[in-house]
Amino acid sequence: MAENRKVRITLESVQDGSSHIHVYKGEWFRKERSIYIRYSEPAVEGDPKSGEVRTLVKYRLGELSIMRRGVIESEQLFVPGLRRTGRYDSSMTSFSLETDTMRLSLLLPDGDGVNTAAETLPEQLPFTLEWEYEMHVDEQMSGRFHIRLHIQEEIN
Repeated sequence: MAENRKVRITLESVQDGSSHIHVYKGEWFRKERSIYIRYSEPAVEGDPKSGEVRTLVKYRLGELSIMRRGVIESEQLFVPGLRRTGRYDSSMTSFSLETDTMRLSLLLPDGDGVNTAAETLPEQLPFTLEWEYEMHVDEQMSGRFHIRLHIQEEIN
């Protein structure tokens, strides 16, 4: 197993024009031909239905999977040009879903600070995973998403 690195994760999610940004602390590591990002989404204070959710993001060239465990259990798979099945379970609802991924990129900053698409897995930080997809529930499109997951070394 590769060395774990403490990271700061900035998650920017745009759904149908509405943008949200969340920042988490987590860890990043490489194993075989994949990179992993692991972090926890804390419970929301004052919300009795809220609880911690542990998230594991796995990226290998051309494929991204996200598994969440805790008060929300979900699995999503993103492969450009393909529709993939997944699931979502909580105490309130449960359903299968499909993701139709239009774009998936791993971006590395160049010397001028411009992000360029990488053809190989990153050896160092920072980097950004970016993907766009449509989510379908019961054959109905439920939203169009554009996600950026920026990973940088955690500085104490």
